[in-house]
Amino acid sequence: MTPPPNPPWAQELHTLHHASREAATAHAHRTGAALATSRGEAVCRDLPLDQAPGRVLARDVQAVCAVPHYASSAMDGYAVNGEGPWRLVGDRAAHETEGSAPLPSAASAGALEPGTAVVVVTGGVIPEGATTVVREEYARSDGELVALADDAPRSELAGRHVRPAGTECAEGETILTAGTVLSPAHAAFAAVAGLDALPLRGAPRVALLLTGSEVLSHGVPGPGRVRDAFSMSLPHVVRGLGGEVGEIRRAPDDAAALETALRELGAEHDLVVTTGGTSRSRADLVRPLLERRTRLLVDQLDMQPGHPTLLAAAERAAVLALPGNPLGAVVAMTALGGAFTAGFLGRAPAAGVPITAGADITGGRAERLVPARAEDGGWLPCRSVGSNMLRGLSAADGLLCVPRGGLSAGGTTTALPLPW
Repeated sequence: MTPPPNPPWAQELHTLHHASREAATAHAHRTGAALATSRGEAVCRDLPLDQAPGRVLARDVQAVCAVPHYASSAMDGYAVNGEGPWRLVGDRAAHETEGSAPLPSAASAGALEPGTAVVVVTGGVIPEGATTVVREEYARSDGELVALADDAPRSELAGRHVRPAGTECAEGETILTAGTVLSPAHAAFAAVAGLDALPLRGAPRVALLLTGSEVLSHGVPGPGRVRDAFSMSLPHVVRGLGGEVGEIRRAPDDAAALETALRELGAEHDLVVTTGGTSRSRADLVRPLLERRTRLLVDQLDMQPGHPTLLAAAERAAVLALPGNPLGAVVAMTALGGAFTAGFLGRAPAAGVPITAGADITGGRAERLVPARAEDGGWLPCRSVGSNMLRGLSAADGLLCVPRGGLSAGGTTTALPLPW
C-alpha cells in the first residue's frame, strides 16, 4: 500500500488520535502557523491604515518621518527669545482677525532674534532661536511689546511648553514589530509617522466542499433527504473567525468527484472545509479519501458533538473535515477552525470565558460543548442541543464546556464565544 503523503510544510507536525479539545485546538493553531510560514511573503498584504486594527503585522515597520516632525508649541501663547520683554514680530493683526486663528505653521517664517517674540498656537511650529513659550495667561502685551506678567512663575522662561522634534520617535526608527495585533492606536501612530498602509498578515482563503447526494438547497425534503444547513451558516462562521471565504462547491457522494474537488480546491485555497463522510462506515467517503491523499494531523476528537472531525495536511493546503450533523460541524469549526485561522494570522488562540453554571449539568462519555445562555448570573443549557439540532445553537450565547463528570450548580468552567 502506498503511504499517505507527508507535505513539506507539515513535516514538523505529529498526529493526534482521539484528541482532547485543548490538545486538538493547540495542534490546529500550530498547523495554521506552519502553513502560513510556508507561504512566506505570499500571505503579506499592504492594506490601508483604516483596515489595520485587529489584524497582525507581517514585518517590522519604520517611521517615515520623526514624530513630532517639527518642534511645536504645547500651549497657546508666545514663542520668545531671551528674558524679555520682547518686541512682537510677525503680522499680529492677521492673527487677531475676528473669527480666524493662525495656522500652526504661521510662526515658522523666520528665526527669532534675541528680544523678540511671535504668536504661537498649540501645535504651532516653534521658530528657530526660540528659547521658551510663554503661555497666553502669563503674558502681558502693550502694543508691540510683550512681557512676562508680574504673577507669572519664572519657570515660564525655562524652555517650557516646547515639544522637540523626534520626541516620540526618530525617522527610520522601528515603531511596530512583526506579530503585533494592531489596535486603533497603532494605526493612528503609524499615520503620524508618515505611513499610509501597513504590511498585514493575510487571512487564510477557505473553500467549502459540501458533500451529500441527499442534500437539497430549497423546499421541504422528503424522507431520506435533508435541507442544506451549511451554505448559509459556515461562510459566516469562517468570516467570523477571521477567514476569507473562497469557492463554495457541492459534491455528490462519489469517490472520484470528491477526489477531484479536493485536489482542485486545495490548489487554490489555504484551507478546505468538508462536511460529512468522516465516520468509518462504508457510506463515508471523506475519511478514506483523506487517509489516501493527505496526512492526518487530528484523527477524531474526544469531544461531543464533533467527535468524527478530522484535520489533515494536503500538498498545498490544510483540510478540516467536519461531521455531517449541523451542530457538531459548527462546534468543530468554531474550535478547530478558529484555532487554525488564529495560527495562520499570527494571533494567539482565542481563550474561553470563565463562567458559572446556573444548574446541575450532566456530563457524558467525553467533554461536552453545549449551546447555552447566560441567565441570572449563571449559564444554562439551551433546549434541543443534539448534534443534529440547530434550535439550541440559534438561541445560545456561547458553547458551555462541560467536563466528563458534569457540573454542579455554582460550579465554574469556561464558555467558547460564538463566531457571530
